[in-house]
Amino acid sequence: MAFFLIPQPASMTVGDAPVFRLTRLCNLHTDEESALAKAALLRFFEKTLEFELLGTGREHLTLRVDPAVSKPEGYLLTAEENRVTVTGHDAAGVFYGVQTLGQLLLQGEGVLPEIRIEDAPQYAYRGFLLDVSRYFFAPDAVKQLLDAMALHKLNRFHWHLTDDHGWRIELDGYPLLTQIGAYRAYTNFGKTPHGGFYTKDEIRDIVQYAHERFIQVIPEVDSPGHVVSAIAAYPFLSCFDRDLPVATNSGVQHDILCVGKESTFDFIFGVLDEVADLFPDGMFHIGGDEVPTARWAHCPHCRKRMEDEGFADVKELYPYYIGRVTAHLKEKGVRVFAWHNAQLGEAIDPAVIREHWDVLPDENTDLSHVVDADFHSYYFDLPYGMVPLRACYTHDPAKNGVQPFGVECCLWTEYVPTMHKAGYCVFPRLGAFAETAWTPPAQKDYDAFLQKLPAYFSLLDTLSFPRATKRQALPGLLRNWGYQAWFWRRNLHALGFKKALDDRKVAREAHNRQPSSVDS
Repeated sequence: MAFFLIPQPASMTVGDAPVFRLTRLCNLHTDEESALAKAALLRFFEKTLEFELLGTGREHLTLRVDPAVSKPEGYLLTAEENRVTVTGHDAAGVFYGVQTLGQLLLQGEGVLPEIRIEDAPQYAYRGFLLDVSRYFFAPDAVKQLLDAMALHKLNRFHWHLTDDHGWRIELDGYPLLTQIGAYRAYTNFGKTPHGGFYTKDEIRDIVQYAHERFIQVIPEVDSPGHVVSAIAAYPFLSCFDRDLPVATNSGVQHDILCVGKESTFDFIFGVLDEVADLFPDGMFHIGGDEVPTARWAHCPHCRKRMEDEGFADVKELYPYYIGRVTAHLKEKGVRVFAWHNAQLGEAIDPAVIREHWDVLPDENTDLSHVVDADFHSYYFDLPYGMVPLRACYTHDPAKNGVQPFGVECCLWTEYVPTMHKAGYCVFPRLGAFAETAWTPPAQKDYDAFLQKLPAYFSLLDTLSFPRATKRQALPGLLRNWGYQAWFWRRNLHALGFKKALDDRKVAREAHNRQPSSVDS
């Protein structure tokens, strides 16, 4: 009997003759540490097999923890005569063994031959980013994606909660962030208004839901750029106190936090404190990429800050800002993540985990503080012609045999307005990514992965995950050219012509503006 598992286990041997048949009469034995794994298995039975175990037969299914097995998050799964046992190094290991067991039972229609699987993850950090700023995803949709993460043995949920297009997290100290900043006048789909945010209770519920699936949650509050939704709510945060609507157009916005005003730091520290209190996993992503400094160059507050700090170049305000924000979070015992970009420089605390998306780390980079989120391989919002399934599968995050701290795939939502579109973008690419995040490189084979797609699609359909078809996920050459033409036409305008026009507008506004007093 052949089984097609995703992600591929580190080691698997399969016999021929059936030795175990799952029925309602099967006995389920678990220790206290395996309670979450047991709950996951019972949910799987209810959804896929539509029955509950009675526990009066001769078949036995055992879930237990034994630290002597494998390594952290690893497990041993065996099927013998009338008995299946999943033994995890820890509770997470048992949980991941149950994910594998579910695939085996589904493909075997409840019947298993003699099996022995020894398995453990390749990377300790296996991340998935969801952007809910551009398009708001309701709590149930977020939970569905968390279920998909658990199925693929991913364990870090990077939640991009704020950006120019919407502020999605309720804060008591700054109510206008959601009253105003959570809503924009129109979107790029149908030109209709859009908005929404998560209450604190909804945040806590989603975090708990993630923890029940051994997923830690990393909130992202992006700054000092990507903050137009905050400026729309509180104009004093910007240079020149600009009265702006929540952003409706895509691309990098020139209005950012004013680093010259101390009131800006009072605001951001208050926000970070309140957000961090909702997320107990001790990690925080501060964003930090794509920060145009044109406003700072003309702002009297920022020029005064430069004079006080002895800065010769306006670009020095960026590491100054990031340094203060990082220090504030570290005082709270929080591990800081940031998007890697040239602006970070050497002045940033080396303990910051830098997430590389565009320029990948070179051979001299300390990979122990790098998360690989390669734009060309792991940006799932882009068409399959831009991020092919093969590129997602074959990208190797390791450099000279050294692995980075972790790997992460990203679902940005400028062009992903619904869960249906999200499923089309994510599946089957998430299966390809999971085999990098979990499977040893020696066990990876792209052609073998393609052969597993029918079974994988059957699993996704059984669990009601929307997905792309095989033809959509593997477009031909002509469709690839079409995708690339669309992509570059859209982005050359956004990144090139728009920037030049905005720079001229910034300079003109600064020239016409009367000098203002400097906020202390």
